[in-house]
Amino acid sequence: MTNALTLHKAAPSRRAHEAPRREKIDFFPYLLMAPGLVLVGFVTLYPLFFAVDYSLAKTQVFKQIEYVGLANYARLFSDPRFQTNFVNSMIFVLASVALTWMFGLSLALFLRRQTWGTAVLRTIILIPWVTNQVVLALMWKWLLNGDMSPINDLLDLFGLPAFDPLISMSQALPALTFVNAWRATGFALLLMLAGLSAIPVELEEAAEIDGATYFQKIRFIIIPLLKPISLSCIITLTISFFNIVVLPLDLTGGGPLNATEVISLRLYREGFQYYNIETASAITVVLVSLDLFLSWIYFRMIRSEADSK
Repeated sequence: MTNALTLHKAAPSRRAHEAPRREKIDFFPYLLMAPGLVLVGFVTLYPLFFAVDYSLAKTQVFKQIEYVGLANYARLFSDPRFQTNFVNSMIFVLASVALTWMFGLSLALFLRRQTWGTAVLRTIILIPWVTNQVVLALMWKWLLNGDMSPINDLLDLFGLPAFDPLISMSQALPALTFVNAWRATGFALLLMLAGLSAIPVELEEAAEIDGATYFQKIRFIIIPLLKPISLSCIITLTISFFNIVVLPLDLTGGGPLNATEVISLRLYREGFQYYNIETASAITVVLVSLDLFLSWIYFRMIRSEADSK
């Protein structure tokens, strides 16, 4: 009996000293994914290597003439036009993101109840986000045209002065920013609705019992609980707006006098209109670096949010 108990107790210790068995790695799924990974890696990494290589050389269209190091970057950052482009981009992106988030949250609070009417309104609000930007730009170009704008006809009915923001140095960028925020509101609305659906109703009911007003519930309950969703929305929109080309190109063309020429539009012109590949490559590296920096901030925020919980 004693020997049996001794063997029974010793068995786990012997198994503990045994070398763990290595599971065989199944390479077949990776083999199936390999063509897609190679294709994505090629279309992602090759253009980046191309941009870095050409940004360090003096070029004649696609022919590299000589290596110039960081001279293209020095010339770019000392260029007053690029400085204007950078300021325009910062104003355009920050204001667009702020307006889009506020529009999306406000509409989500209004349309959070599931009814037939709210479902129709959600679909209507989402249409601009999925519509081609060329169509939207042409539509707003007609609406904001000082000579034939129906908006000016309405203003004239009320005795208000007409306006033509697309030819005004001070109004063109705000007009472009508003149109862009209007276009992207549907995306923010979807994210905010998803976040609101995850907030327990009991929290809002308890706040009402404690005497909280509607705006106090939004400030102290809804907005803090929507912070992860808001961060995802803000970072995604920021990166998207920094790289937008079609809307400013077709709506304002960067004018008047480069008042609405953002960095992405300058990149398009240098590369595909002027064929200054060295300048376009340098701008590309700057934009990619900016996108990577914003992505790093996003992951830091998400990680700090997770650690705080």
